[in-house]
Amino acid sequence: MDGILTQKQEEVLRIIKECYLENGYAPSLNELREALGISTKRGVVVHLSALEKKGYIFRTSQPRGIHMVENDDQIVYDYLVGVPILGYANAGLPMVSAEEENIGVLKIDRNIIGRKNNLFSLIIKGDSMNLAQIDGEKLDNGRYIVVQKDAQFEDGDIVVAIIDNCATVKRFKKGKNMVILYPDSSNPQNQPIYIDANSDTLINGRVIKVLENPSI
Repeated sequence: MDGILTQKQEEVLRIIKECYLENGYAPSLNELREALGISTKRGVVVHLSALEKKGYIFRTSQPRGIHMVENDDQIVYDYLVGVPILGYANAGLPMVSAEEENIGVLKIDRNIIGRKNNLFSLIIKGDSMNLAQIDGEKLDNGRYIVVQKDAQFEDGDIVVAIIDNCATVKRFKKGKNMVILYPDSSNPQNQPIYIDANSDTLINGRVIKVLENPSI
């Protein structure tokens, strides 16, 4: 890569990166035009051509055919989806605040998670789900879970629920006039949580994948 970017070129590159991180694909020319406040697609193409010449992107003739080039070794990351790590999920009693912390971003091959949207990740805290598995991977303390927000879920699915502003990961079951969040644990101290069906408890998403955390 060579050449100094103009302020507008930096803005274009930022928008492309953010779209990749949020969606796993590049923005369209029209989306870039609207985000940049440019009246014509031709104006967008001028900036893209400059970025390509300077080695920050390369383009193909396919729809959304803008591809990022990694700074150090020119590896293309167009097949990766950026999934933000927003904090911790309590696998025990709800204790850790569910406020989004933006710890970082997991880069996950889209073949692993499919074409699912509205994804985020949390780090498991506790042992109340240490016997549960998704695709053969246990929900052990310290591991990452990938959650699909607003996904459909059924009895027995593993979900993330928000209770008193704390996130907890449990199995979901709908009972008579109540919701039961129950553990799947080797620790007998972990017990189900019974919630009135009309409470403000929010099921924030369904856990679709468990990933190793190399830092533990």
